[in-house]
Amino acid sequence: MLPALIIISMKLIKLLSIFCLLSFSLHAQRNPDEKIIVTGSIVDSLSGKAVEYPTVALFTDSLKLIASVAGAADGKFTIEAPGKGGYQLYASQIGYVNVKKEIHLDGSQRRVDVGKIAISEGENMLSAVTVTAVRPLIKNEVDKLTYNLEADPQTATSTVLDILRKVPMLSVDGDDNVRLNGETNYKVLVNGKSTGMIVKNFKDVVKSMPASSIKSIEVITNPPVKYDAEGVGGVINIITHSKPSGYNGSVNLGANTLGGYNGGGYFAAQLGKFAVSTNFFAGKFVQKGSSLSSETESFVSEEFKYSSSNGKSNGHNSFYNFGIEASYEIDTLNLVTLSGWGYLGNSFSLGSSLFEAKNSLNQVTRKYVRNSDNKNTYGSGSGSLSYQKTFKKPDQNLTFSYSLDASPRNQKTETEIDPEINYAAYLQHSFNDAMGYEHTVQADYYDPLSKEHQIETGLKYILRQNSSNTEIKRYDELTNEWILDRSRVNDLDYNQHIANIYGGYVYKKKIMTAKAGFRGEYAFNDGVSKSAHGDQIFDNSQFNIVPYLNFSFMLNKGHMLTVGYTQRLNRPGIWYLNPYVDDADPMDISYGNPGLNTVVRNAFNGGYRKSSQKWTFGANLGAFFASNDIERISRMYDDGVRHSTYENIGRNQSYRLNANLSYRQGQKLNIYLNMGSSYTHVSYSEADLSNSGFGFNGSLGCNLMLWKGSNIYANAYLFGGGVSLQYKNPYMYMTNFGISQRFFKEKFSVSLSVTEPFRKNRVYELDYSDVTYTSLSRYTYQVRTANIGAFWRFGKFNTVVKKARKSSSDDKMEGGNNTPER
Repeated sequence: MLPALIIISMKLIKLLSIFCLLSFSLHAQRNPDEKIIVTGSIVDSLSGKAVEYPTVALFTDSLKLIASVAGAADGKFTIEAPGKGGYQLYASQIGYVNVKKEIHLDGSQRRVDVGKIAISEGENMLSAVTVTAVRPLIKNEVDKLTYNLEADPQTATSTVLDILRKVPMLSVDGDDNVRLNGETNYKVLVNGKSTGMIVKNFKDVVKSMPASSIKSIEVITNPPVKYDAEGVGGVINIITHSKPSGYNGSVNLGANTLGGYNGGGYFAAQLGKFAVSTNFFAGKFVQKGSSLSSETESFVSEEFKYSSSNGKSNGHNSFYNFGIEASYEIDTLNLVTLSGWGYLGNSFSLGSSLFEAKNSLNQVTRKYVRNSDNKNTYGSGSGSLSYQKTFKKPDQNLTFSYSLDASPRNQKTETEIDPEINYAAYLQHSFNDAMGYEHTVQADYYDPLSKEHQIETGLKYILRQNSSNTEIKRYDELTNEWILDRSRVNDLDYNQHIANIYGGYVYKKKIMTAKAGFRGEYAFNDGVSKSAHGDQIFDNSQFNIVPYLNFSFMLNKGHMLTVGYTQRLNRPGIWYLNPYVDDADPMDISYGNPGLNTVVRNAFNGGYRKSSQKWTFGANLGAFFASNDIERISRMYDDGVRHSTYENIGRNQSYRLNANLSYRQGQKLNIYLNMGSSYTHVSYSEADLSNSGFGFNGSLGCNLMLWKGSNIYANAYLFGGGVSLQYKNPYMYMTNFGISQRFFKEKFSVSLSVTEPFRKNRVYELDYSDVTYTSLSRYTYQVRTANIGAFWRFGKFNTVVKKARKSSSDDKMEGGNNTPER
């Protein structure tokens, strides 16, 4: 299987490489000799230092826009003039006043350097022109990487999941699980704040959320102390669109040949001191013609030595989401922000499977048909209120905030067993109602003592309240009634209290920036697991001091080196702790473990980044160690039933190298390459289990604009080899191709695309290994789809937003514009 995948992957890479090289060649041929290259650099008027990633626009004397480009991390820019003549060059950046420079090109030189252009902080007063900000596709910073969706032409008609496949250090496996540095355990934030909508339903949300509702995605593998220590893989911070000047909005629609569809909209407006933005999307995700088969050999049962299962299913998910964010600027020093999210999802699936077991003599000992009808309802509601006091000293601020998340989940399963050999018939209804609340109160203080020294500190308290109630009924044909089975009660009431304090310090000297800090976190768990055998009360507490240390060196010509160390925590959530027994398949049952403990992982990171106006390159090497990793463990018993749950049993050591490279020539050509390779060793000495191996993920793609308003793109992805204690993820690949066209001054666009044009179905295989059994499962599902989408935007877009000095969304210690979670 692996050699064949490698051959296929190499062919796909070769095909895409030819496409990208051809695109590059076509683009190069479109540059006539008479064009003149204009270069220069943008600097701060006071400090004289380079302004990172400025926007530079070239206009004619009559103020007709010719081109706009994004400068590099060192402030340098290159822009093309169509020929000799007089032009106006505008430079801008968020928080700075637009500056105009008149230039005259006499045509005697094909490359003209206009030198340094100084811009100063403040609000824009120029009204003659409006400069649209141009952002690099990938922005490498000291301790995070930012992928700008506004710079990706596929954003208008794609889902967030489609874009996540292209983000460095992120990958998507065959089951559409998003991984950060190969991990499925990480912290997800929206605008720097935790929200239950995203955290608990991340996979479902990103499969349905339009990418046009997102501004950028930040990947933080070495989070500073201001971030919660939860999430061993790091932090994914999703940034939505910021408040506008005036109003703007968008509407998007999409559909595919599997029967899925989606639609949504975004609207934002500002009137004086009041600003509001709203987001809505809804749709349906369809999965047709899925089949699942498995073959198992038991080492503990002679009667059920060999077993097999073969089944088919169809399903679909419906989803609805609404979000709102509003702010009111009381005065220049006081700001109040209110935000809320709501998400509701419904999934339905119908399936039928045939189970057969044989003894060691290969004689059939059990056989039955299982029909299932599953209905799941899940959702989340989130709200937050914050107040920020800004002092007269620039950037010094104090913030207080409160947030509430509510996350209901309802699962209904109807199972019918039609026996053929050695099994009893029954009809069963299983119900599980789970509910989670999370209250968060926090206070944060930031003080830039001087240009060289900065400090920040904060307090935070979280109360998580989770409950799960189970009800199982079986149909009695004699009485024609549903009978409650009280012997199978599995209920849970669980409270988790987390109190933490953090302190951070930054020292900047010439090319070096040093960051250090600590985060003290105390967690107390109090719960009761209820069953027919009585109530089991459990409580435990844990105190962790999480250190953070990071050094970065900004060398000449945009070169950056970083090295750091921190710890990350994995506190098991309700879905790991819930003791509810899912026995929809009576030969393969699963349940949570309320006795799980917090995982502590040590993380060492080193990185190199190089940015220019056209090229961006980044590489990161990490080493990670944990002694009590949570692993999903499956065991076979002598009755032939496999039990799966979670336990703190794994010693995990992993090493990972990530690299990303992108080339961008204005809006006409973009080529990107992302790669990640890892080696992982997991062991459980008590059960004499261990597993190790290499994993790999990568993506290659390009966008090409051959004519005005067009975008032709091709992408290929490869993922696999990730190691768990009992299995390795298989290698899989994916391709998609598409074309889009913008109309009406680029306000309306239509796209057509094909996913997996070279094959109809994908086969996802997992090979499980344990001292009690071995098993090979094979999941086949339809992947080839044709997609159509439309996107319309309206309102005022070319706005210049002043530097936010009064918003709790400022990430001052990182030089960003969004609040990290504290």
